[in-house]
Amino acid sequence: MASRRALSLLGAIALATTACGATPATKLHPEALTDVPAAADGDVAAQRLATTPARYRTAIFPSATSSEHIYATKPDLMSGQPITLRLDVYQPTGDANTARPLLVWIHGGGFAFGNRGSMAWMSRDYARLGYVTATISYRLDPGNKCLQVQAGQYTGAQLIAERARCERAVLGARDDAASAIAWLRANAATFGIDTTRVAVGGSSAGAITALHVGQTLNTPGNPPPADLRVGAVLAMSGCNYVEGSIDAFDTPVAVLASGGDALVPFTCSMATVDQAIAVGTPVMRHYFELESGHAQGLYSAHQGEVDRAWRQFLVDHLELT
Repeated sequence: MASRRALSLLGAIALATTACGATPATKLHPEALTDVPAAADGDVAAQRLATTPARYRTAIFPSATSSEHIYATKPDLMSGQPITLRLDVYQPTGDANTARPLLVWIHGGGFAFGNRGSMAWMSRDYARLGYVTATISYRLDPGNKCLQVQAGQYTGAQLIAERARCERAVLGARDDAASAIAWLRANAATFGIDTTRVAVGGSSAGAITALHVGQTLNTPGNPPPADLRVGAVLAMSGCNYVEGSIDAFDTPVAVLASGGDALVPFTCSMATVDQAIAVGTPVMRHYFELESGHAQGLYSAHQGEVDRAWRQFLVDHLELT
């Protein structure tokens, strides 16, 4: 899948803050939230969640069973040699439902390292709610210099080359995630998936990838292809780096971010959210501006309120009531 828009990347993990076109904020913006409140109003989200069916809001299944599958073979980002891409599928144990929503989780690691096993616990937790979940592997570039690019250590031809390398890694991860979603849809009968109810989430580089799946796979003014379309994005420390990609055909997004994040600048996360709001996309924000937690660490620190809100967000935007 080729990129449909130009990227404006200074790094695969994070941009220099000026590149996202936003200035730092010092407060939440509740007027721009969806009808599911974010961090400032977590109690209201909990009240709404309490009115939904037990499925999707509480762990009604005792465990989840997992299975490993190959979903694609693609050329390595650097060598071009074919590599096998795998995913793990988690299903709620003892569930009789044969048309269940799908939630795909994407691991972090700066597009240089990491593995799908780091998202296994999230997959099991959501499978116990009644989802089919999956964690995916995607192509990595262990030698990328994206942090150095962000830090301004390169100029001239070296900067151009390393920036292009970062772009290749980000778009490669996005395209691999899209391929995994398409493969799962094609095998929906095997896993008991409702193909009309698909969401994607991720941590750090995985959050960046999830946002790009939800916001960059369509041409301007048109919806994305049906086999790649998702109904919700959950992002733990992520932002969108594709210039001009956010429009009214994008996916509803829930973004968790901290003001002092050293890897994904808060300004970039805010810019992604603000641009989505400007085009009318439903958004949920959990901003912790006085903290510096990142990705799964930030999520763990606020798991209770984030879980309540995200579960309701999925119920609303996947239409699970």
